[in-house]
Amino acid sequence: MAGYVTSISSAKQGSGRCMSNGNGLAEEASPNSFEPIRDPFRFEIPAAGLELLAGLAGVPAHYRPTFANSIIELFARAHRWHLIANRSVEMNAAAGELRRVAKSARKLKKCIDELSKNARVTLGLYAIRLDQSGETHSHEALRDQIEDILRRQGAGQAVQKAADLSWVVDRIASAASTGTWPKYKNGNLPAWNGDRNHATPHIDTFNRFVIEVGEVIRQCHGRLDIEQDNVSEELKAFLKAASTHLPREFVPAHVFLTPTESDRTAGSRLRRFAFPWQKKHS
Repeated sequence: MAGYVTSISSAKQGSGRCMSNGNGLAEEASPNSFEPIRDPFRFEIPAAGLELLAGLAGVPAHYRPTFANSIIELFARAHRWHLIANRSVEMNAAAGELRRVAKSARKLKKCIDELSKNARVTLGLYAIRLDQSGETHSHEALRDQIEDILRRQGAGQAVQKAADLSWVVDRIASAASTGTWPKYKNGNLPAWNGDRNHATPHIDTFNRFVIEVGEVIRQCHGRLDIEQDNVSEELKAFLKAASTHLPREFVPAHVFLTPTESDRTAGSRLRRFAFPWQKKHS
């Protein structure tokens, strides 16, 4: 197994900072969720870890080098997905504040659009003057500045400036109402998630990971079946071993819980997975 352990990129040992969960290494996440996310400079899984995962997936010996390379690449992507999901969580936490901004912006746009022609000209003149001269407390200076604008640009430019302000306010409303994650819809529960009130980016990231794990295992002729309606003990064992090399809290804790009669069955938690290889035969 040691002969085919690979790494993502070949950065020098000790260069840059790294984070570790288990034995996988990736670039350290910034404490600021809004720092740009860069691809992991190095990610490794020890030979023993790869052997364990390959064994749990039932991958034949001659396909294990391919499996090792593919699974390392997938785990590196999972670290990146998790960082993006964390940012999405932070952005969603601000949604309440942004909704108020969007509501106020829409009201303001409506007020601007309903202004009379003279009011639009006046608003435009004031805005142009602010762009060119900034704030002033002198009424005499303000009147002279407006006269200069009319002489050089005319009233038509002031009307256009008012229209531009309306457009900018509309962009503010649109930006403030943008969501990074779809709201929960009846009959569309997120897989693996017991919360019926909303979906979460982290659940989506985990679902995406499981789907791609299934594709890797299928391409490497593994015996572990990942099915939409069946969460087997073998799959749970694989995910338990995989969690050692994934970011903390990447795998939802309740994945490993035994479902109770009052809870949804483990099988139902996978019904939203879109397995590409199953679609072809359905």
